[in-house]
Amino acid sequence: MITKLDEKQYELVSQYVGLLDIIEEALKYVVASFTDLSKTEGDMFLSEVFLTVEQISECNPLLIEIFNGSEGIQRALIQFETVTDPVWRLDGQLENNIDKQSIVQEILSPAFSTWKMTIEKELNPYLTH
Repeated sequence: MITKLDEKQYELVSQYVGLLDIIEEALKYVVASFTDLSKTEGDMFLSEVFLTVEQISECNPLLIEIFNGSEGIQRALIQFETVTDPVWRLDGQLENNIDKQSIVQEILSPAFSTWKMTIEKELNPYLTH
């Protein structure tokens, strides 16, 4: 089991956690844009969420390899599908505002928030010096 990250691993994990904050902020904006008409960039932010979720998905196998002996991290990484499933459900639904709002507010945003807390709890100890 890994106890300390090397410099490249630390950088990867640090950037990964940073991506989580970007997704969280973008989702907050998207959710707010459904009721606050001055927030006109909701679809752009949602597109950023898609791209960033894809980046996270691409990093997960690396993290699974790095944290091979950590059951908590392994479990949390596997649970990322609770986030990717609603993202894929949104594919092709961006023109349908009712479905888009329902999926983002009721499924994607809560699933991401829950998953983010879980994975950060597991990864943050490796980011303290």
